[in-house]
Amino acid sequence: MIPLFLQVVLIFVTLVNATTLIREEIEDNTLPYLLTRPVSKPAVVLYKYIGYLVAVLVLLVPPIVLAYGVTEAYQRTSLATDLDVLDGFLVATVIGSAAYGAVFLFISVLVRKPLAVGLLIGFVWESIVGSIPGDVPKLSVIHYLKSILQGMIAVGPMTTYGSDISAGVAVLILVGLSVAMIVLSLMVFQQMEFRQKA
Repeated sequence: MIPLFLQVVLIFVTLVNATTLIREEIEDNTLPYLLTRPVSKPAVVLYKYIGYLVAVLVLLVPPIVLAYGVTEAYQRTSLATDLDVLDGFLVATVIGSAAYGAVFLFISVLVRKPLAVGLLIGFVWESIVGSIPGDVPKLSVIHYLKSILQGMIAVGPMTTYGSDISAGVAVLILVGLSVAMIVLSLMVFQQMEFRQKA
């Protein structure tokens, strides 16, 4: 069982926000004005990514905390009863936002229509690859997010997920992916030339 939040909401919110980071500036012809400032191209990309990450976490973290609080209140249990569930979803959300954001940022720097490519990767690739047996699911971000949940949540449907990767290793892999995608985005963006349209 894949939590709907990770499979749909996380991917959709990160896709919509991250694919517009650079590409929208290019399409609106506002990037040449931005680059006239004494800020390097890589710094522009990095600052936009940091801003994206803050904005996405502001959108995604409160609903998780609220849903946790409502669930605990409905069950009439203490808020500290299932903290491993809250912790697991918070870690998966933060790491997943960083990883998907970096992947979609790279796509937005690389292709002209990043939203279409991002939709294919986010919803088609992530869904299909996860159901293929063997080591193929390790080629998807969602596999590592499910591994994080499996490793951090003691009881529940995610504990039966068949992953041989611990939560710590999954976090390190996704952080490494995020850094690699950001570095690739910086390198590609550095080589791009922009001219002001008349």
